[in-house]
Amino acid sequence: MPDLSHLFSSSAKGMKPSAIRELLKLTQQPEIISFAGGLPSPDTFPIEDLRATANIVFDTQAKKALQYGPTEGDNVLKEELVKFEAVHGKTIEAKNLLIVSASQQALDIVPKVFLDPGDYIIAERPSYLGALQAIQAYSANVIGVEVTEELAGFDMAVLENKYDEALKQGKKIKYIYVIPDFQNPAGLCWSLEKRQALLDFAYKTNLPIVEDSPYRDIRFMGDFVPSLYLLDQKGANKGIVITLKTFSKILSPGMRLGWIIAHEDLIAKFVVAKQAMDLCTSVFTQCWLAEYMKTGKLYEVLEKTRKLYAEKRNLMIAALEKHLPKHPEIHWTKPEGGLFLWLTLPKSIDTAKLFHKAVEKKVAFIGGASFYFDDPRHNELRINFSYPTPEQIDEGMKRLGATIAEALE
Repeated sequence: MPDLSHLFSSSAKGMKPSAIRELLKLTQQPEIISFAGGLPSPDTFPIEDLRATANIVFDTQAKKALQYGPTEGDNVLKEELVKFEAVHGKTIEAKNLLIVSASQQALDIVPKVFLDPGDYIIAERPSYLGALQAIQAYSANVIGVEVTEELAGFDMAVLENKYDEALKQGKKIKYIYVIPDFQNPAGLCWSLEKRQALLDFAYKTNLPIVEDSPYRDIRFMGDFVPSLYLLDQKGANKGIVITLKTFSKILSPGMRLGWIIAHEDLIAKFVVAKQAMDLCTSVFTQCWLAEYMKTGKLYEVLEKTRKLYAEKRNLMIAALEKHLPKHPEIHWTKPEGGLFLWLTLPKSIDTAKLFHKAVEKKVAFIGGASFYFDDPRHNELRINFSYPTPEQIDEGMKRLGATIAEALE
């Protein structure tokens, strides 16, 4: 094949492969205990109930389910989602919803609508790699603001300073991207105070907030904190929050189905962007999900998931305390929900190099540098606790602890 790289668009030239996806190829050996992926536990999948509802779709609406559908999404599914969000306090209508092919498509739609080459967004440091990839694909940039467990969100003074400095430099900022509930990668959760402060900042600057919310329904400790969307709706109600949701973490990632919640004017623009991508999300999957949601069993799945993940999270923290070297610079987050925790090691350890040593000991993780747009820190790593078995958690932490101990020596 001839070299066609000189014909690639500037956007294509800026695209980068997912570091995580590339590393995951190295972890597929069956003897490796992997904490690298973001996989939910298959033990939470309601296989028989999903089989039954799929049969109902074939028996009662096969011709509809196997046909094209509207880009906006199936009306029956949207009705079920309106009910689902109402349980969580949101008052929305079908016009506030767009069904997407999981939230990763939403993460591509938003920059497609908002970003020109050279534009900026504001995001957490660290942040979700998939979102950073989508932003880079549109030749845009990120102004990162640190988040830590102690801060429980942005240091608002730092945010204000970075924003003012960016404006002085002539940078055009289009939106704020945050994962306020048990974020990927660090498992951090924003406090109510910080959510309200961010919303006030958005009102003052007229910047929309993109609230990525795949893990919100998997809180297994502590009290639920209102979402940014709900805080806006119950407060000034300026319609400035765009919320991204998905079934991938609360039911099944294989369904590839999610939804965007936003003001109807924004939804209309997102619909046009989606039309050029795939015309519509799988109609069969939408009909299937609608039938399943009618049963009300999703709430049972969520309860089961929360209980299981709480147990695995506790096992993971106990295993870290048991097997990792005792060192003042080694510490980790203690999430109250979600799928991940974040491990910080001494600055002398580069986790990209540590990864290959760990794989030699048949254990895998993801180095933290992948979750930074620029100026990455190299002594951090992400660990997933939802997928491995209890036995794998203990043995995997034993192997990881030995790897870190050798690196310290």
